Amino acid sequence: MKGKLWGKGAALRPLTRMLWAGALVLLAGALAGCPSQKTTVETGPAASTGVSGTTAPATTARTSPAGPVKEVSFKTADGWTIVGDLYTPTGTSQGTVILLHQRSGAAGDWQPLCQELQKAGLTALAIDLRGAGRSTQGPGPTGDNAPWDTTGDIAAAINSLPGKRPVCLAGASYGANNALIYAAAHPDQVKGLALFSPGANYHGLDALAPARQYRGPLIIFHAQNDNIADGGPQQINNITVSTDHTLMVISGSGHGTQLLQPDVIAKAVAFFTRVCKS
Repeated sequence: MKGKLWGKGAALRPLTRMLWAGALVLLAGALAGCPSQKTTVETGPAASTGVSGTTAPATTARTSPAGPVKEVSFKTADGWTIVGDLYTPTGTSQGTVILLHQRSGAAGDWQPLCQELQKAGLTALAIDLRGAGRSTQGPGPTGDNAPWDTTGDIAAAINSLPGKRPVCLAGASYGANNALIYAAAHPDQVKGLALFSPGANYHGLDALAPARQYRGPLIIFHAQNDNIADGGPQQINNITVSTDHTLMVISGSGHGTQLLQPDVIAKAVAFFTRVCKS
């Protein structure tokens, strides 16, 4: 019987062809049901390249829980391209806060505070200071050797905003010193300051002289065991000529944006809501 069946192979060929055809139909159907895998592979790399792979990034938009966020860039007077994240509230903005990160930091360090400012109806612009993060196109060193004086970045940030009305500034560590220096020199442009771990003098950025000149609202956040800022926050608070100043001493040894815990964020938002909207 076995030999007889093999001997009639020609008679089995139509059945074989039918079985192969059915298998091909099933295979095609299975492949047609998996388009999402191809989409994921193609869109993932493109998205990350678009954010960090350009030297002069175009504006890109995304959304935070509190509203829209877009990447923006602008030029300083001395040739740096500064990149930042602009958080705009839904409805009419009640004021603007520009945020300056600490050494080896980036704009993204401020995200928790920016989102809460956005919820409170304020615009927040967190920037990568010259030589840091995405702001590496300019006439100077980058990374750990980036320039310390970033007052030109603050001026460019203010000029990039529509209306060019007075703003509030937040700064962390050397960003705090730069914010205070700029505010003292441009009182007509700055309505209020929140300083996180300012130092008496970071690498030549003297904060004591401008503390004797700046007269606007001021709040300082400082961790009691922070040996980087050391006694700088207390010195600034003791000699300021502002009649509206507060020093908030927090437990622990955190520095700069490490202090952005919920209670600190709430106090900062309350300060900016009062000062920026006035």
